[in-house]
Amino acid sequence: MRAALQEALDQIAVNAPGAASGTDPEYLHQLRVGTRRLRAALRASLDLWRKDDVRALRRQLRELAAVSGPARDWDVFLHKLPVALRARARDRQRKAHAALRRALQAMQPLQLPRTAGGARQGWPAFARDALERLDRKALRRAARTDWADPAGRHTLRIRLRRLRYACEFMSGAFPRRNAKTLIRTLKDLQDLLGELNDLEVARRLTRQLGARRAPARARERELLELLPPACRRFASAPRFWRGG
Repeated sequence: MRAALQEALDQIAVNAPGAASGTDPEYLHQLRVGTRRLRAALRASLDLWRKDDVRALRRQLRELAAVSGPARDWDVFLHKLPVALRARARDRQRKAHAALRRALQAMQPLQLPRTAGGARQGWPAFARDALERLDRKALRRAARTDWADPAGRHTLRIRLRRLRYACEFMSGAFPRRNAKTLIRTLKDLQDLLGELNDLEVARRLTRQLGARRAPARARERELLELLPPACRRFASAPRFWRGG
């Protein structure tokens, strides 16, 4: 888990200068992937680290997410907006990137949390407990999600992402078992939820620009029909950490 944290920290650090410069949106995208992976790794292994270190690191990540999210949204959706709205959108994009640049320049380097004291489980037992906990939360959220509710879908998407990253981090604890099936069903379901979230973001940004256009209703209906079977495939996929 220390290696997983360090890899995410490195991904953030190597992409931060490019994200601050704004020369290529891929830098910001990769920085945000790194922050999500770091938050997921922390959540999957909280008991291993000193609580004050985790609190400080999480505070920095929340602050970074607050400025990186709007900048990324404008990067992605600027060219999908109607031409008449793009001049106003570019102004919003510039302001969002300026806020991101200031935050990155002021941010202290992210540090690995120190190890907490106390007894330790073996690696397979620790991984099994963490995966069971995250899986239980994802399944519970999926069972009570109203597919027509964007906020509920977004919450489920976060739970699935936490579980998927944890599967990737911890599958090495079970080297003779196949983790790919579950990870694939998670990714498929995340992709559907992600596209639906993109439609919601596009609507929100369009409203911010003073327009009322509601894009891609037909695609939204198609995605909503695909969600229940994708969720069933996820729920029925074998959990690779169980068994002998």
